[in-house]
Amino acid sequence: MIEYRKIDITEKDNLKKLIDIVLNGLERKEFFIPFTEEEINMMFDSSIAITYGAYDNNKLVGTAQLYLNENYVNEIKEILELKNNKIAELGGALVLKEYRNKGIIKNLLSILIKEAENKNYDYLVATVHPENIASNKAVLSTNRHLAKLNI
Repeated sequence: MIEYRKIDITEKDNLKKLIDIVLNGLERKEFFIPFTEEEINMMFDSSIAITYGAYDNNKLVGTAQLYLNENYVNEIKEILELKNNKIAELGGALVLKEYRNKGIIKNLLSILIKEAENKNYDYLVATVHPENIASNKAVLSTNRHLAKLNI
């Protein structure tokens, strides 16, 4: 059974390993922007991000983040004329190949949406490559109002 919980700094090496395995195994590398070391470190700063993991018998098999720092969404706020709204970004959703199609990303996103609601965010944004069918389905499965931007 898959367990979902926040990832803390003690699991940084496991998170980096998961990211490397998933990104190196992607057929379409343009579907995911690689993380810098600085971005990985920020995942453990609770003022910047909330990072959750999916675990199978304590093995990290998936992750997703909620980015709280509005610097990530300034351009979107401007385009949508939402300058006075509190906006966060859903991102970094990935799962090991052998665990795909089991609803893991959908569950991680649902948990992060609840976190955002508890923190009184007005809007969430998620950026997904238009040809990444699996990620688009996961975001759409959250049953939220979404806007498609062509920037």
